Amino acid sequence: MNEDLLHNRVCKELGITKQELADMLGLSIKTVFSWSDPSRISQGARVAMELMLKNKKYNDTFHKMKEVGEILVSITDRKSVV
Repeated sequence: MNEDLLHNRVCKELGITKQELADMLGLSIKTVFSWSDPSRISQGARVAMELMLKNKKYNDTFHKMKEVGEILVSITDRKSVV
């Protein structure tokens, strides 16, 4: 699997299969497999997959920030008890 290909990166980052990617984009699996030639990816599909990757990145960042916030609250709660 060529991980440089956008659809392969999306599948790896999101932990999904190519069939699941095809379903999410409303495309056939045959279309997704044709993307081994990157020139065959439509602009719309390319933008959708790039947004999927950005969304994953933002989601991961949000969860990390939430964890830090919970740690800070827990530290603050402990200090107020002491």
